[in-house]
Amino acid sequence: MRFEACGRFPGVLYLAPEPDIPLRRLTEVIADRWPEAPPYGGKFTEVVPHLTIADGQDDGVLDEIEADLLGKLPITSRVSSVDLMVHDGAKWQERASFSLRERRG
Repeated sequence: MRFEACGRFPGVLYLAPEPDIPLRRLTEVIADRWPEAPPYGGKFTEVVPHLTIADGQDDGVLDEIEADLLGKLPITSRVSSVDLMVHDGAKWQERASFSLRERRG
């Protein structure tokens, strides 16, 4: 996975993966398999693949973090698992982790 740019949601700074199509497809497959548990509880019509860097901060803090990050991009990483995260109303916790197999050929 390669992260070349930052993005924003209200109060959130994230890194945007390029390309994001494999993550969009993975999300669709998972949502199709478990329609009773849509991503983010079905709150969003479009799920945007991202890596959250900061959440719940004012724009000034997010601006500072982003300025620092921009000098360190791009970042490349191997994705070897998908984690199921649950929110209990106060914090996120890992419920399960699923290993991904490398695609051959």
